[in-house]
This record gives sequence, C-alpha cells and structure tokens, in this order.
Amino acid sequence: MRILKLNHSESLSSLKSKMNNSKTVAIYKRWHILYMISRYHVDAEYLSDTTGYSKATIYSIVAKYNKNKDVCLKPKGGRKREYMSINEEKEFMKTLEAKALKGLILTSSDIKKAVENKLGRDVSDDYIWDLFKRNGWTKHTPRPSHPKKDENLQEEFKKNSKAIWLPLKMILTHR
Repeated sequence: MRILKLNHSESLSSLKSKMNNSKTVAIYKRWHILYMISRYHVDAEYLSDTTGYSKATIYSIVAKYNKNKDVCLKPKGGRKREYMSINEEKEFMKTLEAKALKGLILTSSDIKKAVENKLGRDVSDDYIWDLFKRNGWTKHTPRPSHPKKDENLQEEFKKNSKAIWLPLKMILTHR
C-alpha cells in the first residue's frame, strides 16, 4: 500500500480555511482529504470509505496537490472545437444583417457559402443552424398557399360552412 504524503508543509488552519471556503462540494471533499491526511495521517482505503472516492482518485488528488499546491477542478463544458470565437461570429453576422434586411439573403445555403468562404473550409448544416441560434436569427418564411387559390371562394366558404367542430349542443343553439 502506498503512503499518502503531502510535499508542501501547509498549516492545518490554512487547509481548514480553504476547505471551509470551498464553493462546491467536490472541492470541499478534495480539501477535506488533504486535511485528513495532514492531521490524522490516514490511508487511502479509509479515505475511500469515508468520501466515496476511489483509491486511485485519492492518489491523483494528492499527486495534483503535491505538483502545484492546488486541487481545483477544470471547468466542464465550453466550446472546444469552434471555428470562430463568439465575437468573430457576431461581427460576421452583423456584416450579413444589412444584406438580410434588404432581402438579398434568401436561404441558409447563402450564409453557409459565406461562412465557408470566410473560413476556407466546409462546414456542416448543423453549424449554420447553431450559428443562427447563437446570434438570435430566426427563419422567416411565408405561409404556403396554393397558386390557384381564389380569395372570393375562400370567403364564401368561411361564411357558409357548417361549424362541425363545435359540440352538438352549440350547433343546435346557433341555428
């Protein structure tokens, strides 16, 4: 069994203050592990039982602390594979906004071509739709209509059609 030893001689009070000032439970548990090691000289098996972490995780927490005197976790999430930064995307969409307001951009494929020209590489359709969503663009299309529609026939139908979608009681009272 490996012995847990802290290379930095930090006072118990400073470890305790870091433990108590932790913002998350995970960070609190990590500082608590270091406090228990320095105060009570416990082994990894005991800490594994009390904290719920595996022994390997406890060894890695101690190794990280010994390496750089910190146990904070890297933040999760974020944009790891971005083509443009958020600011670059906003600037790019502002250049397209004037064209869009004049009606010069009709489809998402027009914007996809512009993005591909700017980046010099192909991008997926999903990237374009995510770009729209991030920058507050929405799809505006007219409602579909039949090319041979007759407005007069529609109005006549609206006036003379039966209200079949109403309950039977309501139909009888309206006659």
